[in-house]
Amino acid sequence: MKAFALIREPGNAILCLPLSSEAIGPFVFSPFFGVPERFSVGAEVEGQEALTLAREALKGLERPILSVQSSHDAFSYQALVEKAVKACDEGALEKVVLSRCKAYPDPGIDPVSTYERLCVHYPQATVYMVHRAGQSLWMGATPECLVEMQENSVKTMSLAGTRVAGIQGPWGTKEREEQHVVTRDITHMLHVLGCKNLTIEGPNVLNAGPVEHLCSIIHGERNGSSANEVAQALHPTPAVGGLPRAQAATFIRQREGYDRKFYAGYFGWDSGQRAVYYVNLRCLEWGQDGLLCYAGGGITAKSKPQEEWEETEQKLKTLERVIFG
Repeated sequence: MKAFALIREPGNAILCLPLSSEAIGPFVFSPFFGVPERFSVGAEVEGQEALTLAREALKGLERPILSVQSSHDAFSYQALVEKAVKACDEGALEKVVLSRCKAYPDPGIDPVSTYERLCVHYPQATVYMVHRAGQSLWMGATPECLVEMQENSVKTMSLAGTRVAGIQGPWGTKEREEQHVVTRDITHMLHVLGCKNLTIEGPNVLNAGPVEHLCSIIHGERNGSSANEVAQALHPTPAVGGLPRAQAATFIRQREGYDRKFYAGYFGWDSGQRAVYYVNLRCLEWGQDGLLCYAGGGITAKSKPQEEWEETEQKLKTLERVIFG
């Protein structure tokens, strides 16, 4: 088994999907920028057998050297946020999501055991591991579904606004406005795709371990578009890119200062009866010389650089505590 995906959706058993590179295969692993990779899917294996199969497949494999190095320190990330706030103040952007990665050289831990810990700590997330021959290993626990389709039904979510879990009282204006613009854009895009009878539930609070988010669930009926077409049209949503979409993407390319690779891209598959794609969040990249963990936050005109740095620190520390047990 040269490539595989481990997937644990909330409430379901762990699945191991053997993958083979294929131009029109039903499994998709997409970077934030660039062309999605596609794979055919072999016979599924579930539960402990899935974990055993993954362990055997990873034995003796040498992942590529990443030359692990953090993308930003506090000063450089806050300076980047200041530039984004200025762009929002001047009307060039409404919102932009800025990310960073943190390096952990040679941690000496087992990938499958780490995956099991993520499953335990994030019962409401979709926990995944994607291995492709000769490439770095990706793993994470994402709270965000990009799109799910069964027969003619379409379901997606607007996930934006973050705070430490358990805080009492109303959400801040910045978080509520951020959630509103993401919901507005996704709904508009679904209308453009011909989806009908759209309804919005929320926003409600979605718990994601030590942090929580504002989340609206959007339902509708598709009108001819395939799940893959809908996923490609929605990606990147303003929850991971920004608004206006093109201007935010340009800002990220020119100013963020590093390659996101598969962070905030998406993965998923179409089984015929059901198609589902998830956003690649709360994730890490595993190379021969260590790990890179990724996190980001939405920036608007109301953002405060120090608070945005602290939000990414909280997300990274949360992931770090689970990874290292």
